[in-house]
Amino acid sequence: MGFWLDLPDADVIFVQERTTRLHQDHIILHELCHLKADGPHGPGRANFASGVGTEGGQRCSYLDKEECQVEKAATIIMEWASVLERAGPPPAADPAVRSVNLALGDRQGWL
Repeated sequence: MGFWLDLPDADVIFVQERTTRLHQDHIILHELCHLKADGPHGPGRANFASGVGTEGGQRCSYLDKEECQVEKAATIIMEWASVLERAGPPPAADPAVRSVNLALGDRQGWL
């Protein structure tokens, strides 16, 4: 479980402490998708995840359509991130270098 707190000067995301790091990352991505969908001016703009439908026989445990969309968007991002970790050269031993390489490195496989 997690939630996004939209403060005047900052956005704060809270995540469940007693869960796996992978689940925490997914919670953070889910809340970031809400942030991206709602933006800095509140709800009412085009939802970035509106193209990420819930149709096609896919099930969602959320009753709210936006919740399903941001959950699916977060899942897609997590899946791509796992693919990118396996693509290309072996990751650097230093976690800081690995993060920079993931952020700025070649994105083969995205297209």
